[in-house]
Amino acid sequence: MNKYSVFNGMNTSERVSLYKTLEADERVFKRAETILSFSPESYETCIILEGLAYLVSINNSGEENIIDYYEAGSIFGSRLSPNTNVNLYNVTAKKHCSVLFFDHSKIVESYKGNCNAHQKFINNVITACSCRNQIHIDILSQRTIRDKLLTYFGYLYEIYESKELKLPVPLSDLAGYICADRSAMMRELKKLNNENIISSKGKTVKLL
Repeated sequence: MNKYSVFNGMNTSERVSLYKTLEADERVFKRAETILSFSPESYETCIILEGLAYLVSINNSGEENIIDYYEAGSIFGSRLSPNTNVNLYNVTAKKHCSVLFFDHSKIVESYKGNCNAHQKFINNVITACSCRNQIHIDILSQRTIRDKLLTYFGYLYEIYESKELKLPVPLSDLAGYICADRSAMMRELKKLNNENIISSKGKTVKLL
């Protein structure tokens, strides 16, 4: 399991108890469907149960950029992100997604229950949100594509605790996530393979 999943350390009965407290509503989305549009007025908060979704920003020219991606156990919502009117932000399904929806206020209410499961949930939410943002900033702050890739792979190794990784996103989308030209990124991946720093095939990457 992803160590930054909001369900980390929780058993099945604890998760069932949490769903009841959150009064969560499960919904299903097909590929390319919009799951949530961020707005200051929205209190909807979501947890991905299954699938993969992208947080996409849309600038004034209509161009889309991948800001983040969400896999099983990821949480997102307008109240968990900085409020801004500069760009539009949508979360769209990259593949079939099962998503829990609940009101953001329920996060605080779950804490008032003083239940072990809810305390775990609160701690996981805080950890997940702060660490994900820090990780992406660290990746983007690297000055070369090589350093961006190696920093990203290093974090994946830490998150999944495995030296053989299956990338959560396709390589074409990874280039967008690390803000790099796709052709230049593919050339750098080839160099890393030739230098025996990594061994990669498609979405599978092994750190040597």
